[in-house]
Amino acid sequence: MTLRTLCTKIGLPCEVTDAVLSCPPLWGEAAVAAKLCNPAYHSEGWQSLREAAEPDPSGFRALAVLLRTALRSRERYKEAGISEEVFLDTMKCFTRFVNEYRESYGEYGFDRGFWVGRQLSLLLFRLGELEYERTERDGEPALAIHIPSDANLSPDETERSLALADDFFRARFPLYTHAPMFCNSWLLSPVLHALLPPSSKILRFQTLFEIVSFDEAAQDYKQWVFKNRDLPPERFPEDTSLQREMKAFVLHGGKVGCALGVLKKDAGSPPRPKTRR
Repeated sequence: MTLRTLCTKIGLPCEVTDAVLSCPPLWGEAAVAAKLCNPAYHSEGWQSLREAAEPDPSGFRALAVLLRTALRSRERYKEAGISEEVFLDTMKCFTRFVNEYRESYGEYGFDRGFWVGRQLSLLLFRLGELEYERTERDGEPALAIHIPSDANLSPDETERSLALADDFFRARFPLYTHAPMFCNSWLLSPVLHALLPPSSKILRFQTLFEIVSFDEAAQDYKQWVFKNRDLPPERFPEDTSLQREMKAFVLHGGKVGCALGVLKKDAGSPPRPKTRR
């Protein structure tokens, strides 16, 4: 697969694809790529890449290296028996990130290089609507659930994703077959019950988890609800009902925060079908 083909298959905007293809390889790129593909060193690899790519105001020089590294990762996905579909669905994070950047700043850019080592090093996979990261909790294997900004959290799609994850980890990473799943997100914040209607998909999603802690000081919601974490509350947009309700709540001193939830053992009952991917 060529770099252009990868950009096409993950739906990268044409403007960004052109910018990426115009970026030549960096000196020492192979060593950086090797670190980015290694779970123990991908944070170090990102720091090395940041330094090597400067100046890089748009982030596209780094993005080009990361996408070329994704082609190396593709071979490791194959060796692990992971389908091309899962590989591409996972790598679409790059497309999502440049689109989110445009939503925030009005132009394409890339600023999530600190995160994508997880995808490149086979720690994090998108399976249906949700992402699942191999990690630990209390010293034991665990799976962290991440909720992409474009996820459909309808009960059916959530159920399908959990079924895909059950089968995927049983087949490809048996150590995680019965691993507990947890999620740390503003979407689990208990204050959302006062801001959303009972029929809300978000509130339905919350019922899958046992909330174990709540951090009312967390500011993550600013990025995901208002598309810009730097905005003061008085400048929050009011384009959706959630934005309007949340803005009023925050302006009156409310704290949205985020909560940590553990997936309930009976989440997804009746028994989830086993769907191969």
